[in-house]
Amino acid sequence: MALDLHQFRDLPNLGPRDIGVLPQHVAAKMRLGEPAVKVVREWRGISQEELADRSGVAITQIARAERQMDTSPAVLRCLARALRVRDELLVN
Repeated sequence: MALDLHQFRDLPNLGPRDIGVLPQHVAAKMRLGEPAVKVVREWRGISQEELADRSGVAITQIARAERQMDTSPAVLRCLARALRVRDELLVN
């Protein structure tokens, strides 16, 4: 069962890691080929700098991941955890 954006926002302190779904507009952008790291980061409303602080990953690595350049699975897992999404969303 997918939640629309309004239903999702009404859930207290729950993220995609907790309920296993993304809002439809976020999932749609990813299906269209937009970089998952960038889409989720923007949806969360955080900057690359804040993501670097949360994840311990260098901003240059985050920028590479957002350009869909070769990024190690370990880095993508760190980003997924900092963004509170399932690893599979970022690790191919």
